[in-house]
Amino acid sequence: MFSRSSEMRKSYIFCVLIIILIHSCGPKENPNVYIINESSVEYEKVYIRSSAALDSTYLGALGYGEELKGQFVITDSVPSDGCFMVIAIRSSGLVHRECMGYYTNSSSLNRGFRLTLKDDSTMIESS
Repeated sequence: MFSRSSEMRKSYIFCVLIIILIHSCGPKENPNVYIINESSVEYEKVYIRSSAALDSTYLGALGYGEELKGQFVITDSVPSDGCFMVIAIRSSGLVHRECMGYYTNSSSLNRGFRLTLKDDSTMIESS
């Protein structure tokens, strides 16, 4: 026979597991993005968007040593899967694109991103 305390312990563990499952599968808030320019290039226009979106959010210009902040908003007309994109355009017209993170059923699996643009690479940190 089970004692009353072991039954309560099992019930408690079961409830905790259900709460964790619901929290991990539920929708997340829109992730923030921080973009830092440590390169020797100035970007005339910087946009962010989800990979399935038809529209973009304009963040602004990004000069040497400057930083931009924004928030990805998933505006897909139907629930979908994809990544988050940053599109940076130089004054010469050269386009720099980065795809990062993941969302499923239009719900983000990431809370935020920090991009550091360098001359020869882009460092991406996610949380």
